[in-house]
Amino acid sequence: MIEKARSMLASYNTAMTELQALIDDSFEDAVETLASLESVLIITGLGKSGLVGQKAAATFSSTGTPSTFVHPVEALHGDLGIVQAGSVMLAISKGGGNEETIEFARQYQSVVNGPVITMTEPASRLEELADIALHIPALPEIDEWDLAPTTSTITSMALCDVLAICTQQRKDLTQDDFAQFHPSGTLGKRLLLNVGDLMISGANLPIQDLDVSFADLVYEISSKGIGMVLLTEKNGELFGVLTDGDIRRLMARNEPVTEMTAVECFRASRRGKDLPKVDKGWTTQDTKAIDCLSQMQMHQITSLVILDEKKPVGLVRMQDLVAAGL
Repeated sequence: MIEKARSMLASYNTAMTELQALIDDSFEDAVETLASLESVLIITGLGKSGLVGQKAAATFSSTGTPSTFVHPVEALHGDLGIVQAGSVMLAISKGGGNEETIEFARQYQSVVNGPVITMTEPASRLEELADIALHIPALPEIDEWDLAPTTSTITSMALCDVLAICTQQRKDLTQDDFAQFHPSGTLGKRLLLNVGDLMISGANLPIQDLDVSFADLVYEISSKGIGMVLLTEKNGELFGVLTDGDIRRLMARNEPVTEMTAVECFRASRRGKDLPKVDKGWTTQDTKAIDCLSQMQMHQITSLVILDEKKPVGLVRMQDLVAAGL
């Protein structure tokens, strides 16, 4: 069974190679036609080709080409009403010989006289109706009787995928455009959410001047409930971050923390004599939230200070990013 599986997958490799060889000027014509689509892409197919068409409709829609799948039989019994001026049809059929798909394509042309793109093996009956004919290789299916739609469906689906993505690229759609089609899912959150959408800011941001007393420092950390405070210089620029853990460690060393100012606590909490600034622990409001998560993971930190120029305006924690579904 292992060898059989490997042999079948090798057949798929061969099929993809032959599919590549069939990409010609017709493919470019199809991309140009879809990129200038004025209405909706009507995708149709029967049986397994219909299932490929349903997946293709979802892929086209999610990449910026409005699409819908219409079953050819249902189209001939009422659903033809979805067809409108400015639309394009993509008709998928392995052998291109089933009467329902052929008749739907014929009726489509009579209703709107719109372009028909076919996707079949070469020299099919359906192709005779095509304005643009795309081809999949005429190869055996991978089952021993050459019956189960396998090679034909994987090549059809692959061709639909590259057609959708090439159309997206031809339309110069960006990541942000793509995200607009996935606003509620993980994809949309990864592409749409900036750290400014999630950061702690305003009155909730724990921030104090370097010279405040220990009492004010502890009150700020406790009242904001974040476990840290951002220390700023006189000009408002970020100086450093002091955590409740830093203070506990000072107390454990019997340091006279209650008599210290914020900057003295910061200095005493450093291991060296220098005063290190925040390293890799800051970003800006327009940074993608997912990039912030990657930055935290890379540098093994759990929060980032959000700066405007050099002044802190927010704070984002890893738990905030995780809670947002990233």
